[in-house]
Amino acid sequence: MEFPPYTKTYHTTPYPAISPTRPSLSTAGKVVLITGGGTGIGPKIANAFAASGATQISILGRTASSLLSTKTDLEAKHPGLKVLTFVADITSQSAVTHAFESTAKAFGPVDILIGNAGLMPDAAPLASTDLDQWMTGFDVNVKGNLILYQAFLAHSSPSPTLVHVSTAAAMFPSVPGGLSSYAVSKLAASKMTDYFAAENPRVRVMTVHPGVPDTRMNQKGRDAGIVLPFDDVELSANFIVWIVSPEAEFLKGKFIWSNWDVDDMIAKKEELVSSNQLTQGLLGWP
Repeated sequence: MEFPPYTKTYHTTPYPAISPTRPSLSTAGKVVLITGGGTGIGPKIANAFAASGATQISILGRTASSLLSTKTDLEAKHPGLKVLTFVADITSQSAVTHAFESTAKAFGPVDILIGNAGLMPDAAPLASTDLDQWMTGFDVNVKGNLILYQAFLAHSSPSPTLVHVSTAAAMFPSVPGGLSSYAVSKLAASKMTDYFAAENPRVRVMTVHPGVPDTRMNQKGRDAGIVLPFDDVELSANFIVWIVSPEAEFLKGKFIWSNWDVDDMIAKKEELVSSNQLTQGLLGWP
């Protein structure tokens, strides 16, 4: 499968323009909360924010041991960094609320939320899939993110930023492999995120496809027959730091891929701001 390019340059590895050590990408003084922070790209995202100057980061995940390992590693690499960990399934409103309340009490209101937690249910064709198993995609990817957004609104700073980590699978034509629950629920979550942005204009909202990093979830996709070349996990982590920076303000409300070259997108700034490019809609209709 080949992806249609949006920018002239398509990246699979990190590059200088998105380096989190660039002064213009600094997140010093910002309170950052990351879901799915113990495994996959979550620890790399947290590390990128720490490299960009953030010293107050909360990570949520379902496994205490992986969260503790991430916390220990990050605090050893970045002197002065404080990481709070919360064992929380995002489908649990009480656990998510506790994480935000505790973060706000320890660090202050949340400035940046990275909604990275997601679920890829077991692959199965629609004709024979177990209904309860199929709906778990909606429980996590839709309901879980709604719970997250509500807690964020209640405990965010005056002008916060939300990055919803989605997938290009939500936008592509249907393919064999039995991953309909994942694709459909992620599409629904992306549209819900659009509504959240429209209803809460004070929040800078962006949706990001993180490429195809070598994670357990993407390995699961490979097992289902969706074989794509892996991208360097640092690419998506560094790109997410760039996307919350002032340089990317013009991409508010857009669906962006971490593979796209940021300088090429900046060159398209006027075109993007004045059009509905990179937003969800009905193809072939104004």
